[in-house]
Amino acid sequence: MSVRLPSAGSLSCVLALSLLSALAVPASSAQAADFAYIVREGDNPWNLTQRYLKDLSYWPRIQRYNRITEPRRMQPGTRLLIPEDWLKLRTREVKLDAVQGDVVVIAADGRRSAAVAGQLLAVGTRVLTGEAGSAALGFSDGSRVQLRPGSELGVRQSADFAAGAGTWVRLDLLRGSLESLVVPRSGTASRFEIDTPAAIAAVRGTRFRVHAGDADTRNEVIEGRVAFGNAAGEQQVAAGQGASAMRGTPIAPPRALLPAPAAQTLFSDRLPLNLPFPALADATAYRVQVAPDARFDTVLSDRTSSQAAVAVATLPDGEYRVRVRGVDATGLEGRDAEWPLTLDARPEPPVLVSPAPNARISDDRPAMSWSRSRADERWRLQVSASEGFDSLIVDRRDLTEPAYAFEAALPPGSYFWRVASSNPDEGAGPFSDPQPFRRPEPGPAMEAPEASPDGLALRWRSSGEGVSYQLQIATGDDFAQPLVDTRLDSASYLLRDAAPGRYLLRVRSFAADGVEGDWAPVQAITVPEPPPSFQPWWLLPLLLLF
Repeated sequence: MSVRLPSAGSLSCVLALSLLSALAVPASSAQAADFAYIVREGDNPWNLTQRYLKDLSYWPRIQRYNRITEPRRMQPGTRLLIPEDWLKLRTREVKLDAVQGDVVVIAADGRRSAAVAGQLLAVGTRVLTGEAGSAALGFSDGSRVQLRPGSELGVRQSADFAAGAGTWVRLDLLRGSLESLVVPRSGTASRFEIDTPAAIAAVRGTRFRVHAGDADTRNEVIEGRVAFGNAAGEQQVAAGQGASAMRGTPIAPPRALLPAPAAQTLFSDRLPLNLPFPALADATAYRVQVAPDARFDTVLSDRTSSQAAVAVATLPDGEYRVRVRGVDATGLEGRDAEWPLTLDARPEPPVLVSPAPNARISDDRPAMSWSRSRADERWRLQVSASEGFDSLIVDRRDLTEPAYAFEAALPPGSYFWRVASSNPDEGAGPFSDPQPFRRPEPGPAMEAPEASPDGLALRWRSSGEGVSYQLQIATGDDFAQPLVDTRLDSASYLLRDAAPGRYLLRVRSFAADGVEGDWAPVQAITVPEPPPSFQPWWLLPLLLLF
């Protein structure tokens, strides 16, 4: 017996899966009309024609096409080529199971329409997802394909073979990314293929990912095994491995995928969302997906970043699933980690208006204010001496106006304040970020100056141990050009050799941590002209103006 083999060019393109005993595979993406069938024990042109072809008149054609000289003695393992249009196929429509965001369906005649969950996709249809769009496609055997943002997928074939020989799904991933869950193929001729510009991924039952660019393709296998090949060669990619392909060049040998990041449970009451997670040693980037449920048919956020963090600008409050994987230096994406995420960020806290961050408040009964977003809003205000709010000075609930004034004097010191909003629709939301302010020490009280032979002794009340002082003496009310501007460790100063005239002075304290207090009220002194006797001026009476 002899069987005509494909030409040397087409034979190199055949994706034969050794793990499948009788898998029919395409001779090449360019010659998809030739369907390759692996002969099993008991096969002959007549029963193959009866099982798979349109009618019995095709059996002589199989013999002629494959140059079979001994049809009753066909050897198991022999590869037969069958033109696709001879096959007896029952077309099965593909269902668009889920749609999120901007998704467009382009029919075979070029008509465009917005995708609708539940609609059927005929052969020749393309699905395009926008940068924030995603979709899930379901097939008659229960397999699923999840199309990610920024992708384009064409349905080239979806059919059942005759006589229960299995199903045949063929998709064109023109650009972007997809994740596939292919149920184990039933039937001897079943196959599931994803064609890209650079390579073909063919499987019988597995979970895998494919990413397609203009001239390159990456394939990552999570479960099972994938035959990954092009005209230049083929690689078998096992679970936990990935491989890359460039158009016209051999497939790179498979390499191990990065491990999944460590388990996390995520909670946030803040937007935008920015939740860090432990980095992977060999990851150059991370792909982070947020989905409404564990199926991940659609995603609400899909981003790749060098930052090891779950970062999302906005989401409604609720429960989510997060899928995270590392990306290695070759661009292969690793094993998935999936974590629950709880978001409770609404109603969002108001904008704190006054006191401003790090404000100095001289008033001993500070007035506080914040923004209002709706008429039926209520607020809870907290003021604390610690950033952790474990020593509350004020805790007022159900404030009806976005303002508050202290009823009693607030002692000097450092404080933090925050406000949370509530409304009938969303309940109570999270507090705003703590905002610091300070009540400075009042200026120290001046004592009466004392004249001495050495000069004029100035004294003021001490503010305590570790406190320093700043003294300024000037002739102008604005102290723009002080005659004296000095820092002192003691609450006193000796003014020497002052010329007759009017002087203004002021003093303030500095706490041990360097925070300055308020200036004490400005005081005025007048040094009179000396009498004709030329007695020392500091022995003359002084006019003190307070």
